[in-house]
Amino acid sequence: MPSAKSYGRLHEQVAARPGAAARLAALRDETLTEIGLYELRKALERSQTELAVELNISQSAVSQLERADDLKVSTLRNYLAHLGARLQLVALFEEDDEQRSVPIHIGGPAATEPEFPG
Repeated sequence: MPSAKSYGRLHEQVAARPGAAARLAALRDETLTEIGLYELRKALERSQTELAVELNISQSAVSQLERADDLKVSTLRNYLAHLGARLQLVALFEEDDEQRSVPIHIGGPAATEPEFPG
């Protein structure tokens, strides 16, 4: 019968391998590029109830917001601000195997006029 190992001990063994820190950091970055609002809130160890109080909405409204397919930018900006983040919008253009990004400013003039690449 195989012996059971604790997660902490297994993690230490994996982290001790050469290059593990870089591989784990890359996986963490990749995961964060695909994270949903629910997962983000959970990763920050915040409850829907706690966030609802701060947003002055009901817990069920937070749940609906996290499951929504289409959000107002102002709603998303406010939600993220209460998690300690700032919303940044970027338009990505892909042409001829080249990718260009342009920051998008909504809700007033940008601090500086953006330069369009090209």
